[in-house]
Amino acid sequence: MIIKKEPEQIISYLEDTSNLKFGSADVVYIPKNESEVLEAIKDAKKNKMPITASGAGTGTTGGRIPQGGAILSLEKLNSIISIDKKNSRATLQAGVIVDDFLKELGKDNLFYPPFPTERMAFIGSNVSTNASGEYSFRFGATRKYVERIKVALSSENILDIKRRQYIADGNGVITSSFFKVKIPEYRSPDTKNAAGYFSRPGMDLIDLFIGSEGTLGIITEVELKLIPALPPRSIMILFFEKDEETLKFLKRIKKEIASPSARNDKKFNVYALEYFEKNSLGILRKSRHQKIGGQAFPNIPECESALYIEQEAKDLEEWLELLEEYNLADTWIGENERDYNKLIDFRHKLPELINEYFRELKQTKVSLDLAVPENYFPEFFDFYKKMAKKTEVEYVIFGHIGENHLHFNFFPKNEEERARAQTAYIEAVKKAVANGGTVSAEHGIGKLKHKYLEMMYGREGIMEMVRIKKTIDPFCMFGLDNIFPKELLQS
Repeated sequence: MIIKKEPEQIISYLEDTSNLKFGSADVVYIPKNESEVLEAIKDAKKNKMPITASGAGTGTTGGRIPQGGAILSLEKLNSIISIDKKNSRATLQAGVIVDDFLKELGKDNLFYPPFPTERMAFIGSNVSTNASGEYSFRFGATRKYVERIKVALSSENILDIKRRQYIADGNGVITSSFFKVKIPEYRSPDTKNAAGYFSRPGMDLIDLFIGSEGTLGIITEVELKLIPALPPRSIMILFFEKDEETLKFLKRIKKEIASPSARNDKKFNVYALEYFEKNSLGILRKSRHQKIGGQAFPNIPECESALYIEQEAKDLEEWLELLEEYNLADTWIGENERDYNKLIDFRHKLPELINEYFRELKQTKVSLDLAVPENYFPEFFDFYKKMAKKTEVEYVIFGHIGENHLHFNFFPKNEEERARAQTAYIEAVKKAVANGGTVSAEHGIGKLKHKYLEMMYGREGIMEMVRIKKTIDPFCMFGLDNIFPKELLQS
């Protein structure tokens, strides 16, 4: 096992895309196998140090940034153990980079649907945050594809959890090899969700660990369900003069996708349905990055919004017939490989530019990651637009509109603007939660969103999470300050 103790060796592990600056650690353990993971846990216990699991640093809420203690980096647990083409399963260590995994699957004409936008992320981090990406509209988040995990516990044991192996009984109690735990009384929302510990009647223990943000143990190995490689796809970017037209089009497309006739005809097989409002388009337009995929992209028209749609290539003719009914400011189509890749890069470039801008401002993100149920989304969308105007702080809105989940990023330039942005944030959280939504659809809670999670589940719900944490991690070693404040563990 590699052990790093010098400050200059540790500093690169004290950052992620949240731009948090308070990180510190005494040591970094870099194990190469499960035995060394347990050895690191034993050593940290001996020295009374908490442990923070460290992935690739792609997180946005400070999850891997400790405030003292030890870091356990999973970078050397990076082997793809097996790819079982016959049974559409893969087993891999937690430190495998998602992009490397996708490339290996491509050789066998297989695919892992919930891969995140940040393809350099570690697969174990995806599981620990229930990550999702551009295809989650079609396929859902990580949870659906996890069949087995191995977790290193603070008791220095490895818990091997197969799906359907440990199920909550009628009293809500799950009995595993090493502990009994009662599931929370609160219930996770039906929306896309990555907020706090998962809870449903009759739930599976594996789902308690998925999305637990490294607070219950160290995930060392995962087994994932795969699907056949995707068919050829094309991309359209539709530019709308008015947001009202965008919403009308969106409503129609969702209805077409859900209708029996559309399914039977196999029309509108949509994989991604994404939104860009005018400020998002402005960032792309004005950016110094005037090339995408090595090629200059067309001039972005002046308009209120755009929809990015990825669908099966064979459906393009039906889409073009539909688009004739709409007065669009412009339409971009990526049908051949070059143009397809260019438009994928157009979509991925925006988060990179936003993160760069935050770094330039030297500000911690004020970034909403809310999702709401389908029936409430039009009203919530209207609220977002009014909130942005009222707050008078620079902002962008973009993201997964197909799942009623948009990213709202404020760019406060000073403390007065930050205060206005935070007030608006709280108002938005209250509206989302009151209507069955979530405070975090995909980024998790980390160290930045404790108070919003409490607004979602109440103090009692947070204390139930604390109880679960103490049951599974009685030494209170792992991921301190992720999900809820570490001070609550002393109560």
